Amino acid sequence: MRLNLLLLMTVSFLPFPTGLAAQAVRDANAERVAVIFYGSSLLLVSVALAALWRSVVRDPKLLRPEVTEEEIRAITNRATPNIGLYVGATVLAIFAPNAAAGFYLVIALVPVARARGDSPAPEPEGGRAA
Repeated sequence: MRLNLLLLMTVSFLPFPTGLAAQAVRDANAERVAVIFYGSSLLLVSVALAALWRSVVRDPKLLRPEVTEEEIRAITNRATPNIGLYVGATVLAIFAPNAAAGFYLVIALVPVARARGDSPAPEPEGGRAA
């Protein structure tokens, strides 16, 4: 419960650094600090999510019975690299804030692109009408 609340707190905090970064686009002097702060906030969310996932994996009662070890490994393998990517992007923000902001976007879009959608509905018995 505490890890879930920590995750919710970090996610609910995200609008503040996002707004700060949006305002800093107009001011080159503030841009670097705002992008580093934004990246640090995303890193905290990623760490909280990883901690929550690890605690769930340690207690199988928290998972549905049909979840397989392969699915657990796949989710762990998809989520874990984000921490390193956010660290790298935040370090990049020190030198190239605009590139780091773009990298944050890529980090967010890759899991969306890799996500499996719902499987299509099965066709009715007898096939399609001609």
